[in-house]
Amino acid sequence: MNIEKEIRPWTAEEKTLGKEVRDLVMPDLREVLLRAYKVVDPTMKVLPADLYKREQTKFSRIATGEFSEAYFSGQSELARDIAQQISYPKYLAGYGLYAGGLAAALSHRLEAQKEGAAPVTPAHREKLFNQLMTAIFADVAVAMHHFFASEAQTDQRAMDVLGQALRRLSDGDLTHRIGADAPEKIARARQDYNEAMQKLDQVMQDIAGTTAEVQDGTDAIASALQALNQRTEQQASAMEDSGQALNSISETVQDTARGARQAVTTATQANDMVAKSSAGMKQTQQAMQEIAESSSEIAKIVSVIDNIAMQTNLLALNAGVEAARAGEAGRGFAVVATEVRSLAHRSADAARDIRDLIEASAGHVSRGGKLVDDTSQILDETRGKMAEIDTLAGTIRSSAEEQEISIKGINQAVLQSGDLTQQNASMSEEVTAEATRLRDQAHVLHGLLSHFRLTGSGLAMESWQAGDTGARRQA
Repeated sequence: MNIEKEIRPWTAEEKTLGKEVRDLVMPDLREVLLRAYKVVDPTMKVLPADLYKREQTKFSRIATGEFSEAYFSGQSELARDIAQQISYPKYLAGYGLYAGGLAAALSHRLEAQKEGAAPVTPAHREKLFNQLMTAIFADVAVAMHHFFASEAQTDQRAMDVLGQALRRLSDGDLTHRIGADAPEKIARARQDYNEAMQKLDQVMQDIAGTTAEVQDGTDAIASALQALNQRTEQQASAMEDSGQALNSISETVQDTARGARQAVTTATQANDMVAKSSAGMKQTQQAMQEIAESSSEIAKIVSVIDNIAMQTNLLALNAGVEAARAGEAGRGFAVVATEVRSLAHRSADAARDIRDLIEASAGHVSRGGKLVDDTSQILDETRGKMAEIDTLAGTIRSSAEEQEISIKGINQAVLQSGDLTQQNASMSEEVTAEATRLRDQAHVLHGLLSHFRLTGSGLAMESWQAGDTGARRQA
């Protein structure tokens, strides 16, 4: 709407009445304006000179109907200044004091003229008040037009500022802040928006940092779980091999236990045989002693035979001597004596041979007895060792049986561990799958966060990095 075309031009009579109103009210204008402007600034004590001059010029123009381009320009500037300082209700309250003050000043001046030579008639008084109200309402219309226009401009600028902020937020730019040059009427919204963006920016930075840590952690967990899965599979394979090896060991231990039992039986039998051999050696030793005694007795008998042969030889010698003395009569006896002597020599030689044989046999018997004694002692020692072997074999049998029981328990435990390892391997695969899914979700979250531009971080929306929103950044 063009307010300049809406204001009706005044007639000459109206302009004359307006000049009369101006002249009557002008002396009280400063006081009227001071009361009105205190609505804008309650601490104001004196109206500033430049402000009074502007208001004085404006009042003179509206009172006389001079709605010129200068008036409209000045009123527009004045209305914008006021609109930036106060709200519309306060503006109307202040203008009400202004209009009322002008009417009161006019009334006061007209009452003062009653004591003069030419008092004002009621009809003329009514015309003056009507003309003042016409001037005031024309000024109010222009002021309201410019006030609302200024408000509309301010609102439009505020909407532009808020719209730009919301567009930047929609683009994911959390670094944007509404500046201090924003309209005063959105000061609270500006403060709330900036605080919200500051908090959201900080939260998103924390989320970005946490997401990076979660991503690193999930990557590490996924890698560790993959390695764990591989190790678990290897462990399961090793447990299976261990189970087979333990089965072989169990069979070997069982064979060892059976061998140990057989060894105990054999050792017992060998011990019995050694005991019997020891008893036989003792009997042999006794027989050898008896042979030695018999040889001693035979030696004595041979000594007697040797003595007999020597005495026979002496007797034969004496018989030969006597036969020689007898001469021819003793010749036959001499032959007998010679034969006896020869027989005595042969008996002595035989006795000597028998004695040598008996002595040799005694030596052999002595050596045999010593060997029998040594053998008997060795058999006694062997019997003791066999007893020890029997005891050790019994111990080995007991140990082998205990090992057999232990190996069976270990084998059972290995089988159970193998089952648990297989379960752990299956669980490890499931956890690996979940960790991989969590890692993928962390990557997705990181990708979502990359759509935001944050202060002091490398995260930025891809379109910002590509530079395809330069116009918005310039805005």
